[in-house]
Amino acid sequence: MALVFPLLLSLLFHPFLLFFTTYHANAFNSSIHNDALPLLTFKHFVSSDPSNLLAGWTRSSSSSLCRWHGVTCGGGDGRVTILRVTGLRGGELASSIGDISELRVLSIPGNMFSGEIPTSLVNLRELEVLELQGNNFSGRLHFQMSYLESLIIVNLSGNAFSGSIPNGMVFSRNVKIVDLSNNQFSGSIPLNENGFISSCDSLKHLKLSHNFLSGEIPPQIGKCRNLRTLLVDGNILEGRIPREIGYAVELRVLDVSRNSLTGRIPRELVNCLNLSVLVLTDLLDDRNGGNDEGSLEDSFRGEFNAFVGNIPHEVLLLSSLRVLWAPRANLGGRLPAGWTDSCSLRVLNLAENYVAGVVPGSLGMCKNLTFLDLSSNNLVGHLPLQKLRVPCMTYFNVSKNNLLGTLPGFRKERCKVGGIIALEPAFLELEGLNDAYFNIPVLRFQENAFIGSSGFEEITVVTHDFSWNGFVGPLPLFFLGDAHLTANRKVSYMLSLNNNKFNGTLPDQLVSNCNDLKTLSVNLSVNKLSGEVSQSLFLDCLQLKDFEAAYNQIDGSIGPGIGESLLLQRLDLRGNKLSGVLPNELGNLKNMKWMLLGGNNLTGEIPYQLGRLTSLLVLNVSHNVLIGTIPPTLSNATSLEILLLDHNNLSGEIPLSVSALSNLVQLDVSFNNLSGHIPHFQHTSDCDSYKGNKHLHSCPDSYFDSPTSRATAPLVDKNSHSHRGRKLRTVVIALAASAFAVLCTLLGIVLVICFRRSKFSRISSIRRREVVTFQIVPTELSYESVVTATGNFSIRYLIGTGGFGSTYKADLSPGFLVAIKRLSIGKFQGMQQFETEIRTLGRIRHKNLVTLIGYYVGKAEMFLIYNYLSGGNLEAFIHDRSGKNVQWPVIYKIAKDIAEALAYLHYACVPRIVHRDIKPSNILLDENLNAYLSDFGLARLLEVSETHATTDVAGTFGYVAPEYATTCRVSDKADVYSYGVVLLELISGRRSLDPSFSNYGNGFNIVPWAELLMTEGRCSELFSSALWESGPKEKLLGLLKIALTCTEETLSIRPSMKHVLEKLKQLKS
Repeated sequence: MALVFPLLLSLLFHPFLLFFTTYHANAFNSSIHNDALPLLTFKHFVSSDPSNLLAGWTRSSSSSLCRWHGVTCGGGDGRVTILRVTGLRGGELASSIGDISELRVLSIPGNMFSGEIPTSLVNLRELEVLELQGNNFSGRLHFQMSYLESLIIVNLSGNAFSGSIPNGMVFSRNVKIVDLSNNQFSGSIPLNENGFISSCDSLKHLKLSHNFLSGEIPPQIGKCRNLRTLLVDGNILEGRIPREIGYAVELRVLDVSRNSLTGRIPRELVNCLNLSVLVLTDLLDDRNGGNDEGSLEDSFRGEFNAFVGNIPHEVLLLSSLRVLWAPRANLGGRLPAGWTDSCSLRVLNLAENYVAGVVPGSLGMCKNLTFLDLSSNNLVGHLPLQKLRVPCMTYFNVSKNNLLGTLPGFRKERCKVGGIIALEPAFLELEGLNDAYFNIPVLRFQENAFIGSSGFEEITVVTHDFSWNGFVGPLPLFFLGDAHLTANRKVSYMLSLNNNKFNGTLPDQLVSNCNDLKTLSVNLSVNKLSGEVSQSLFLDCLQLKDFEAAYNQIDGSIGPGIGESLLLQRLDLRGNKLSGVLPNELGNLKNMKWMLLGGNNLTGEIPYQLGRLTSLLVLNVSHNVLIGTIPPTLSNATSLEILLLDHNNLSGEIPLSVSALSNLVQLDVSFNNLSGHIPHFQHTSDCDSYKGNKHLHSCPDSYFDSPTSRATAPLVDKNSHSHRGRKLRTVVIALAASAFAVLCTLLGIVLVICFRRSKFSRISSIRRREVVTFQIVPTELSYESVVTATGNFSIRYLIGTGGFGSTYKADLSPGFLVAIKRLSIGKFQGMQQFETEIRTLGRIRHKNLVTLIGYYVGKAEMFLIYNYLSGGNLEAFIHDRSGKNVQWPVIYKIAKDIAEALAYLHYACVPRIVHRDIKPSNILLDENLNAYLSDFGLARLLEVSETHATTDVAGTFGYVAPEYATTCRVSDKADVYSYGVVLLELISGRRSLDPSFSNYGNGFNIVPWAELLMTEGRCSELFSSALWESGPKEKLLGLLKIALTCTEETLSIRPSMKHVLEKLKQLKS
């Protein structure tokens, strides 16, 4: 009876149990089918899967989809909760993804997906992580993320999203990380009551870097009380850093570099007690010199921040601060004297600012400081080297200041930290956004420039730079800290002491632990060092890679021990008092690239062993007392580009074999005793390189026109006959002529002596003022060297003329070509004003501005020294390109380069600079067709407080803005107008003034002509035919619209250069 009841019960409920089991099994299979179909659709939209990652995604295996690659199921119902796939190579994101309703993580980075994000994503109400970074998604963000209430992480970085960030793009109150960097978003940051601000209670990391966001940093950012990371670098933000940012008390990382910010650094940052990284400017140049899309994209990022005042001392002294990166930020003031042992600073970069005063000894309390750059400031006094732990620093640079005194001997240090900076994982704590810190400039600088590898050996580059100051006394012995020299690390040490006033003898040893180094590079040039070059300097430091001690007072000979320095690549001992012969052991230096020994008293012959140096690029033994012949073995130095043998006593013929050097671009054998014929050299073309050799056959200017123009005239006429009487008369005439010549010669000598005395008296007065330089140059510049290099400003070296004077090409030393702009006396108000303005211009550096190297001012002469650009000017490029098919990327690149230069002058320079003479002839090109703006700042610098100024009309007719020409009203908008005219010339190939324009009824000017064609829909007639045919036409029309907007007659409608840049970038996309 006990068994009957359970049996009856089981029979009674069996149908129900069977139904229940069957129902749930079907439901489970149905759920698998519901998730499999959208996943298979996802696969269908993948265009390339080279690694067959999705090969197992098939209908037949849909019952086991939880084992598909990248798919994770969760819970008891077997629904898909995680999709992580990377490594695909193209496709689109299928809208079916929104049907996987239980999905919590959608992570598909780096798959090269394109198209727009499907709006069906709003159906994923359980989604917590959305990672779409590193794809090619584009378009605007249409879907409302406010529906995704579970979102914690949103990463859309590294795509091509455009348009404004939707004001209604409100994330859930749980969101912690938002990364929209490296896209093309424009408009303002929607940090208001309807945007981020309503949902920033939990927001910790906000990254909006490298977009085109404009407007100001909203003060509402202070309401995000838990915000730890704010990265808004690489946009076009204006205004100040808001004081309200001090309310974001948890802030740890702030990067505002590469914007157009002004104003003071807010003192309220001191409330952010955990602030660790503060990046105000970033001068690292992203251009890699290539022509690919990436290089164009990166080169758009300019640094236009120009702050006012100093960094508040309270902020500098924050005990949490580890990285302060603010080069060329227009900051002034003094360094604080209150650092204590609680200092956490590891990186301090205030280079190229206006910091004055002394370097405080309390900075030595920052025991972890490994990167210190105070170069190009106004620092004075003595360096507290006994307190600063320089041996422990990976990068130490105080160059180009006014520091004085001696350098005491360094002491051995036990260092806490090796390398530039070590941010431990606990410090990063970025919960999925770890790369934020690795975009900070110093870390990128470290990663790219300082750390390398060779097999399993880590190589660190350590730089200590004391150059361009007023240090005196003997050279001390330098040490490196123990943290740099470990078993698995080798150091390449670069020590720069050049351009000071060090005296005493050249020491036998410069670095104590030289043999522990990988390589050693030392620059002692332009000091007052004397004595001999010790053998032990080379024998005891076989790691020596570069040794530069040019322009000192070093004497003695070069010993054979130098041949043991097998790593030596650069040897520069020019301008000293060396004597003796060149040792044959120089031929052992197989890695030698630059051997510069000119300007000494070296004797003997040129060793034939130098022909073994197959890596040698430059050999300069000019201005010595060398004898013998030019060794034919030099033809084996196949890499040789520059060979300078002039001003010696060499004899014999120029070896024919040397002419076979295919890389040789400069040869100078002038002022020797050479004889015979001049072989034909493929690239050298200057007869001055052969003058001063009385037995060398003449070198007419046409000698190098072609290989066939090398015939020489016969020296004797074999068919000539004369009888005895004619010979006698000839002798008598010759004697009379000789006597007359002797008298003329004596008279000439007297006149020359008088003239030279007068000339030398003038030169001696000129020498009282030296050429002022703003950067390190490979030779000592003087008035005489410039005048000599330009042939006393001969028309032969003339390369251009303009409103401010004439420009000459000058070769000041091997491989150092410059452009000398000889200014018209009277163009400037006075010498003092000229020097004040030019010194300001000398600090300006931008990749699209011609570099001002130095200047000279005298009562009767004024000139500027610029870097020489070999590609000519834009005027020649535009109007001499007949037959050349110039493509859109080149046109766009030139337009962008000029715009970046102008935007920098208008917004980054204080006081701002209005060029006032923008025209194609003032835009220079290099060999890669990068464009550089010249003659900037030579008109008048605008005061910081002035928006407009009234001055005399400057500029060139055809490029002058209407308001400028009629009212003499100067503003940056005048430059914008001129820029628009240049764009019209660039795309049309026509000049700004052309009589043919009058056929269209609007005068000779290109602007109304272009407006007429635009209005009548005849735009194709405006472009050069080759450019229009090659296209792309929509982008060409976009550039035309920009040009016409720039040439608007109404000042208020005409855009600023910052807005022109934004329009250009949108055009590029």
